[in-house]
Amino acid sequence: MKGSRRGWLVAGLAVACLALTLSATLLCSGCRPGLGLVGVGWPGGQDAPQGDGPTSGEGSGGPGGAGGSPGSQTPVPPAATPSERGVCPLCGLETELDAVLHRPLAVVVDNSTGARPQSGLGDACVVYELPVEGGITRFLAFFLHADAATIGPVRSLRPYMLDLVMPLGAVVAHVGGSPATLAELAAERPTAMSIDELNKPQAFWRSSERRSPYNCFTSTSLQRSASRSSGYEGTRLTRTTPAAFNFAPPGEKPALPQGQSVGGFTLHYTSAYRVTYDYDSSSGRWLRYVGGAAHKDAATGRQLGATTVVVLFVPTRVIAGDPEGRLEMDLDGGGQAWVFCAGQSFRVRWGKSGRLNPITFQDGQGNPLTLPAGPVWVLVAPTGTPLDTR
Repeated sequence: MKGSRRGWLVAGLAVACLALTLSATLLCSGCRPGLGLVGVGWPGGQDAPQGDGPTSGEGSGGPGGAGGSPGSQTPVPPAATPSERGVCPLCGLETELDAVLHRPLAVVVDNSTGARPQSGLGDACVVYELPVEGGITRFLAFFLHADAATIGPVRSLRPYMLDLVMPLGAVVAHVGGSPATLAELAAERPTAMSIDELNKPQAFWRSSERRSPYNCFTSTSLQRSASRSSGYEGTRLTRTTPAAFNFAPPGEKPALPQGQSVGGFTLHYTSAYRVTYDYDSSSGRWLRYVGGAAHKDAATGRQLGATTVVVLFVPTRVIAGDPEGRLEMDLDGGGQAWVFCAGQSFRVRWGKSGRLNPITFQDGQGNPLTLPAGPVWVLVAPTGTPLDTR
């Protein structure tokens, strides 16, 4: 009987210890992001991602905080486990939930002849191509659920790029910027978040294989670390990234409007920057060519392409008196656009109201446009730029 009582006592102590351990684990796990967020990772999310407080020691109302007074913080959501699935709000692809519970990263990438081939564009969720001064174009590449070990060459920022970065609550990486850009960054803080190589060189590196200014590169890991050290991200999120576009749910085909079957198209930015896409029906991708040659990613050697390509026509003008001939692009308003997906083209209307609101698309009947899941490239072109389809 004594041995039996001793056994029951040992078993009881073991159960009590196990209960204490589980309680401590649950308390600790409350500091991790999880499924308690409404609409996390799914199209239709309305709020930019926020942290539990800047790692730089700023108050909760800073760029990484949830806002409000210290006593009105958003409750900590339950833990996310690696097995939980979500959807990337930037491209609609299903992915691990943890992969989308942080801020998007945007990187300004050069498209000058000396900058090609670029690295990292093939890993981006969304890529915008925009004209800059001198008749050349530049890329604004967004990364969220996928990592890229090399991105670049990184170049300078322009004001109209902020109109695309800020609605998504993204942190933009760049090397300096025009005087107007730097002034707007300062005026828009803390909503505007940037990592400038001139101020944070540790978040970039210079390659000995390229000559300046085409030798500055970065990675998603370096930018994520710089984002946290700058106070843009904490250790958890309380709100999610808004959807960049309306995407069909995973496994479902979008209800596309009636379109015209096309095998490819060419956008004539300038004679030196002629962009062509050919539709590859076997992969469902639009394959990219520049100047008649396949445009490839230097990091992978793979030809660049996208599930959906949008040609967005925007009123554009040279800034009066600017010695470099820099441009103004009026992204606050609306206009005509063409969408290419699933081997078809669709004429749509785009609209945008204010810097902090995203671009929306409507079909000919005024219905929101739904896209298939997959990478999206948006070619932003001055109104009147020639576009040929075939």
